[in-house]
Amino acid sequence: MNIQLSVNNQSVETSGLPKDYREAICEYIWNGFEANAKNVKVSFEENELTGVESISIEDDGDGIAFDDLSETFGAFLVSKKNSLSLKAKTKANKGKGRFSFGIFSTSAKWKTKYKDGEVVRSFSIMLDSANKQNVVFDDEPLIIDSTTTGTIVTFYNIHDVTTADISYDNFEDYLLSEFAWFLYLFQDRHLFINGVCLDFNKHINSEFSDSININVSKYQFKIDLIVWKEKIKEKFCCYFMSSTNELKGTDTTTFNRNTVDFNHSVFIKSPLFDTMELVCFDSSEQLTLLKDDEQRVIFRELKQRVQDLIENKLSIYMSTKADDEINKMINERKTFPVFSNDSYGEIKKKDLIRVTKGLYCTEPKLFYKLKEIQEKSLLGFLNLLLSSEERENILSIVEQIVELTPQQRASFASILKKTKLENIIDTIQFVENRYKVIEVLKTLIYDLTKFTNERDHIQNIIETHYWLFGEQYNLVSADATMKRALESYINILYGASSPSGTLTPDEDNNRRMDIFMCGARQIEDQFEHSLEENIVVELKAPSINLSLKVLRQIEDYMNYIRKQPQFASIKRRWKFIAVCKQVDDDVKAKYKSFEYFGKIGLVEKVDEYEIYALTWDDIFTSFDLRHGFMLDKLKFNRDELIKTISKDNQSRDTVNTLVANVV
Repeated sequence: MNIQLSVNNQSVETSGLPKDYREAICEYIWNGFEANAKNVKVSFEENELTGVESISIEDDGDGIAFDDLSETFGAFLVSKKNSLSLKAKTKANKGKGRFSFGIFSTSAKWKTKYKDGEVVRSFSIMLDSANKQNVVFDDEPLIIDSTTTGTIVTFYNIHDVTTADISYDNFEDYLLSEFAWFLYLFQDRHLFINGVCLDFNKHINSEFSDSININVSKYQFKIDLIVWKEKIKEKFCCYFMSSTNELKGTDTTTFNRNTVDFNHSVFIKSPLFDTMELVCFDSSEQLTLLKDDEQRVIFRELKQRVQDLIENKLSIYMSTKADDEINKMINERKTFPVFSNDSYGEIKKKDLIRVTKGLYCTEPKLFYKLKEIQEKSLLGFLNLLLSSEERENILSIVEQIVELTPQQRASFASILKKTKLENIIDTIQFVENRYKVIEVLKTLIYDLTKFTNERDHIQNIIETHYWLFGEQYNLVSADATMKRALESYINILYGASSPSGTLTPDEDNNRRMDIFMCGARQIEDQFEHSLEENIVVELKAPSINLSLKVLRQIEDYMNYIRKQPQFASIKRRWKFIAVCKQVDDDVKAKYKSFEYFGKIGLVEKVDEYEIYALTWDDIFTSFDLRHGFMLDKLKFNRDELIKTISKDNQSRDTVNTLVANVV
């Protein structure tokens, strides 16, 4: 028997049918679930050439009633399932779905079983993609010996689909994006692909999903917020279920940020919905589930609690996403400004990271689809504003770029205030920690001199806080023999490709260098050539003055290094610094000999090698000069800090305690 549709092949092709075989197969899967199937099974058979011979989709649903054929297969753009309740998701394909096979097959055959009173009947339906208006089916349905119903549709003459395409591994992600929410909602429903059951749990982002129980008035609600790993094809909805898991209604969530891939669904179960009628509504309709004012009040509070839950998880999600994006800015795209490799640079970098993160969390649209050069410019501009007196104007400038809601504006204004405060706190803590080190050193050197030695105390502090001699240096060694120190230096310079030449034997090998620092910075000479700078520091106990004898020891260090071919490059500068409590008159006399170089403390210079003789007071004064502006600006209370440094108990234990507090 035939049914003729009043349409031609062209009208079917132009009616909005799927263009992807996966989407087409999903249409037939939905047909099964919409027919109340508990299980839908997709499978295929291979041909002799390892291609796809046929694809079958089988369900255990209600089947297709023979008497309804004229309303289903007999009418294009009409579907009886559109009037079904929320017991299943209606895709509203209006009867188009049955023609979707044409994208990957030339013919389709349905074999269906349905209940007709007390008996089960069966019949077949045939469609050909070349003649879509002609539906062929059996003259009469046969009564069969079966207690089950359902439909199996088989597609033949498969094209443009391989066995790999329809394998579980390749098909899984697509099916999860389509069905994960539905399988979570109806956990008694199952979808099988080539014998493997689709697991919706694989699509759940457990890090941000949450489940809570709340009470509103006399009703209890179980709320499951499910955040999906990837995008789902369904709208972000709240699903209202009775205490027996019957779906009673849906409503879209208020989330509308298209630039944020916070894919989620909300499932709400409560006795409140037990006695309500099945109601389906879309975004244009008002919720009609509620019968009286009391229930409407309850529902408004419920929606607010749900919204609060979403916003809370969204905040955590955006914070994590912002961290990931900033990490990519810094390490992958290299669009983040480069800061100096010192503590000040770290503070500035931290401040920009905080503000960038806050801005991203508030409105990621500002960074959406920016080219790398645009992103780099934006971050550079933000950094410029933060480094100036224009910090407070960032908000108004941002609002000229992207429109902010009142809530977003208030949020970002709060972030700017918070980050400014955090930046101030970080800076104060940074200065306070450094000033404490200075004060401890002063106490050891000037007040507790006889209990302090160079190796256990002074050197121990310096190797932890070598910023005293320059932010730019890296500590290579402390209290090591020269040979070991220089070998360590070679490793830093060359790593695994260290030159094979050995250090020149010398009795000075066994002399000790207190502190050996190599330059992380590059300095420029008068010809703008990049040079590397290194420092060797010789520390003496507070009781020892800086004499010519001490100076000769430093000269020995210098001469030893000059003999090593590994360090013979004229592009390296070397500074040797001797630090003592006082400098005697013989050493002071050498200042005069080298004052024309304009370098304070210089007492010897040979080519690229320089020796300096400094007092601890020189070091402390240099610190004050570098930090004075910041100390004054922050109104730093030095006197209060000094009071915390105990020096009343004159003993070695006091010295040890002071050192332990700053290292």
